[in-house]
Amino acid sequence: MRLREFNQLEQLLESFNDITWVIYEAQGDTVVRTAKGFNLSDYDALVIEKFKDFVEVKRNTLDSYGAKDKPMVSKAPLGRAIPGLMHAHLTQDASVFYKIHGRDPRYLDIYGVFRHKDLGLGNTPNVKKQQQAAKRFAKVDF
Repeated sequence: MRLREFNQLEQLLESFNDITWVIYEAQGDTVVRTAKGFNLSDYDALVIEKFKDFVEVKRNTLDSYGAKDKPMVSKAPLGRAIPGLMHAHLTQDASVFYKIHGRDPRYLDIYGVFRHKDLGLGNTPNVKKQQQAAKRFAKVDF
């Protein structure tokens, strides 16, 4: 390597050290929107508390809420009806269904908290219930 090339390489490396890196993970505000008719009155205090915790986590970061915070399967009725739909387990039987989209502001659209059997997602899957839920979710207003 010639001296001139070495100096250019050294200058390039120094310039990288001078750059201030900014990560735009949660820039600006997150707008939390719930579906019209959203209601937690049928759930116990544990589910309500976990839901509040979920909203705080998602409002401040893009991190997962626990190990079972995953997208819906795109080939399943709910995944086809709402691309990008996610669900996070609050308890063994209750999950919050939501979608994050937009940037500055970022939107957290919450479709609701549901028991798995109510949506046909329990131990014995019910495709008809899943299809009915997909139709309801597709018509949700925020």
